[in-house]
Amino acid sequence: MTNNNNSFIRKKSSDKKKLLLIIGAAVILLTFIGVFSRREALFSKAQNGNGSQPAAVKIQTVKADNVVRESIVQNTSIDAVDRVKILPRVTGRLKNLYVLRGDTVKKGQTVAILEHDQQDALIDSVRAQVASAKADSEKAKAEMMNAKTNLDRYARLVKEGFSTQQQYDSIETAYTSAKASYNAALAREKQAAAELERVSSAKADYIMVAPIDGTVLDDYSLTTGAMISPSSPLLDIADLSRLKATLKVPESKIFSVRPGMPVILRFDALPNEEFIGEVTRIDQYVDPSTRTSSVEIELDNKKTGGKLRPGMFGQASIIEREIENAVLIPENALHESEKGFYVLLEENGIARLREVSTGVRQGSMIHITKGLNEGDRVIIFGGNTLNDGDRVTVSGENNNKNKSE
Repeated sequence: MTNNNNSFIRKKSSDKKKLLLIIGAAVILLTFIGVFSRREALFSKAQNGNGSQPAAVKIQTVKADNVVRESIVQNTSIDAVDRVKILPRVTGRLKNLYVLRGDTVKKGQTVAILEHDQQDALIDSVRAQVASAKADSEKAKAEMMNAKTNLDRYARLVKEGFSTQQQYDSIETAYTSAKASYNAALAREKQAAAELERVSSAKADYIMVAPIDGTVLDDYSLTTGAMISPSSPLLDIADLSRLKATLKVPESKIFSVRPGMPVILRFDALPNEEFIGEVTRIDQYVDPSTRTSSVEIELDNKKTGGKLRPGMFGQASIIEREIENAVLIPENALHESEKGFYVLLEENGIARLREVSTGVRQGSMIHITKGLNEGDRVIIFGGNTLNDGDRVTVSGENNNKNKSE
């Protein structure tokens, strides 16, 4: 009984020691966590500018020297103002193709010929008919002139009494018949000449010429001997000096657009360049399915150095209004709160909140219509975690002039 009591006492003492060890370890762990949390809080406080370590920021000094464009912007692709596809009027085999894709052509230049041997044979046949008809008319003319001479001679004989009226009447009838034969021969000659003109002009259907000055955009990979029909395009030719684009302008904006308004065009293939065109035509109706009207713009490709090509895709901006001496700041410098938009300014090493009003967006820039003055130092980088009154240090400045987009 005594041994059991001693064993119970020893076990109870061991459990108490284990409990004390667990409590001690927990206290040490909580102390370590508290110290670590305090250290992190102090570090975070220093990072956000409320401690001794100011936040590093980049700034941009406000300059009211930009031009803001209020525009109607649409995606579009361009095409040539003058562009034609050459199709033959007749079916035939391609005999010669004188130009290929990329070649330049002049108006009236022969660009292709279809086989026309049968047409040549027909022309020769009709030409022979014309010659025969002409010979017949010459013969009829000679017979008529001979009959006229006899008629004149018998007229004198009758007058002088050496011939009878009956003889004269017979000669007159012969002259009338010869004259009629000559007129008939002339008619046949004219008919043959007209037929020759018809078949000769039909030969032109086998000889294709360029209808405009331009560049061959497509030759459809045709080769000699290919069978061509009136439904088969032979060449695609375009004048690349003048290009056009068509925009679909919303009904609400259509009365803001006028012929002659400038248009800024940018293309995906030339992202760092812009080109100037103008509005040339406005449809006088609104498409009920889209509630838009078509607006056509043109631009002079010669002024671009011939850089642009039909089919290029990009963006067109019809300029409604230009605002000069405007303030533009990077979009990432603008912040939003429940009250509206604001920016953070750097003033003597302190971040200061300034409420602003905004206008249109131009690319990555925002037009500030109210709230900023020239010389203000706007924090454009590093201000996302700052509050009004936080300490900052300037690590860089953007001195480049903002470019209107």
